[in-house]
Amino acid sequence: MKLATYEIDSYELDDGEAIHKEYSDTFWIPEKEKRESLQSGDLVKLIFRMEERNNKDNVSVERMWVEVTGISGQFYTGILDNDPSGDVSVACGQKVYFNSCHVIDIYEENT
Repeated sequence: MKLATYEIDSYELDDGEAIHKEYSDTFWIPEKEKRESLQSGDLVKLIFRMEERNNKDNVSVERMWVEVTGISGQFYTGILDNDPSGDVSVACGQKVYFNSCHVIDIYEENT
């Protein structure tokens, strides 16, 4: 299991913890305990940095939902639950590997 890299996979995930650390007043993320205790079926938001197919010099950045499908050590496996805009290197239904540091939001149904 490996995380995607821009050079090999034409996309990568931004580190939400690092962004939060730099911009803590304006960039909120869920508590670490919640990000580290995800279960299959949870929906999480990740930041994708993707190569545009029609112009490889352009980078598209989108926040998209991923459904958690498995857990292996520090890695989560998920399925992209969004259709990215533009002609980019990822697609809805694609398998994604990520860590808790990549999670910037967790969907919680209002009860």
